[in-house]
Amino acid sequence: MSDSLTKLATELEYLIDKTWNLYVTVTDFQPQSQSRIDQILNEIIGLLKDIDQTKGQCQDIHIPGQLLNYIDDLKNPQIFTRDCLQRTLERNEEINGKNETLGKFADILAVELSSQFPTQMAQYRLWKSKSSFIDQ
Repeated sequence: MSDSLTKLATELEYLIDKTWNLYVTVTDFQPQSQSRIDQILNEIIGLLKDIDQTKGQCQDIHIPGQLLNYIDDLKNPQIFTRDCLQRTLERNEEINGKNETLGKFADILAVELSSQFPTQMAQYRLWKSKSSFIDQ
């Protein structure tokens, strides 16, 4: 699969390069450059055929729709990766904060329950220590 992706990436790079060459040639069009334009167009058609032939080998690749939106908005796809990582870090910090808060709440709750229900909490602690010993 990675050979297919490497080949596809190479063909896409050639396609971009040939398209750029076509753009440059057409923008500075001279009648004698028509043969060069025809040559570039034929090369582009060949590259598109090659890319079309490799599509069967790359069907298991899933591209996030959000990434395509970044590209449509003329943004660098690496910005998408950076933004995803940033959102993941922020979410991780949020979850860690919630876990810490819940841990503190559980400690406070245990202290309060121990003061109100000492016998039941002693039984609970005994049961909890036995069940954690069994899980190990």
